[in-house]
Amino acid sequence: MPGYIYFIRERDYLTNQVGPYVKIGLTRELRPVSARLSDHMTGNPRQEYSEWDIQVPMVDKLETYMHHYFAQRRITGEWFEMDNSEIMSLAVPIVQRVLAEQAVTKPLLLNRDLLKATLSNGTVRTPTATETAMHQTYITADENLKISKALYDIKDKELRTMMGTSDGIEGIINLQQKSQSATFDKDAFLAALTSSQQALCQSSSQSTSKNPTIKGGRSLANLDPILSEAKKVATAAAPNSIPITNKSNSELPMTQSLKDLHMEFLGTMRAVKIAEWEKEQAGVQLANMLDEDEEITGIITWLRVASTTVTSFSSKEAKKHFESIYNAHLTPRPDVIAVDIGKGHPYAYP
Repeated sequence: MPGYIYFIRERDYLTNQVGPYVKIGLTRELRPVSARLSDHMTGNPRQEYSEWDIQVPMVDKLETYMHHYFAQRRITGEWFEMDNSEIMSLAVPIVQRVLAEQAVTKPLLLNRDLLKATLSNGTVRTPTATETAMHQTYITADENLKISKALYDIKDKELRTMMGTSDGIEGIINLQQKSQSATFDKDAFLAALTSSQQALCQSSSQSTSKNPTIKGGRSLANLDPILSEAKKVATAAAPNSIPITNKSNSELPMTQSLKDLHMEFLGTMRAVKIAEWEKEQAGVQLANMLDEDEEITGIITWLRVASTTVTSFSSKEAKKHFESIYNAHLTPRPDVIAVDIGKGHPYAYP
């Protein structure tokens, strides 16, 4: 979706002092940044103004990219510690680079959607030099993503391990008690119905072609055996789930070592997002290179066939026709603890 990405600052009305934080946010479609500023100003004792903004083709994706890229500078939410010179010298060039990449990629994404609805013609062909080079770009991005995600997962697991039996970690981990949806015994439910009643619990839909399959790429164990083993060790040490009893305890106080670990966690987010975007760009390029063909040998395959009608069980129809019987086959599940590791640092660092 198109929109504007902006860098908003705050100025104190009384002292004219500009705050140390900048908000990296967005407006969707063609809504001007001035209208967004008007929303922010309601009841705000500080004047907000745009330091810099620009229209981009895929604004949600770019905002997320920037939030991950500068995760170690994020204080909370969309607010980052960044002065004006850093906005112009560090952040703006990144926006401009990704904007240019989006201008190329968005039409390819739209065309890929059209190709998904186009029957493949059965052609299997050998790759061109350009296609081989693009495939290597994709493989490199895919392998970088596996490595960067492993580093992210290790830090995630280390933080969970450090939490122990505490109710989170002050300023770093927040634990939330959440309810779970009830489990539904579909087999027992259907067994309680006649054949004609079971037919009322069906719905039909049109099958759609699957996405293309891009070949190649090594596993993490083959890419980096040491990192792969470190991930296994960190995963084994971390709790699979957090018991409700943790909520009865106090938070673990923040320490410098916990701050350091949390900042290392935040630091892994940049590489993940860079690799994700590079992989997406190369992947959509390959899909467009394939066009209506079925396969480029050793690189990509995409079988697209005529859609068929698929009939399957529908919970919506089952509840509509047999609500009391449906409810009788629901089993409540206990509450669970959700772990929210902060994606910013609401504390002074270093």
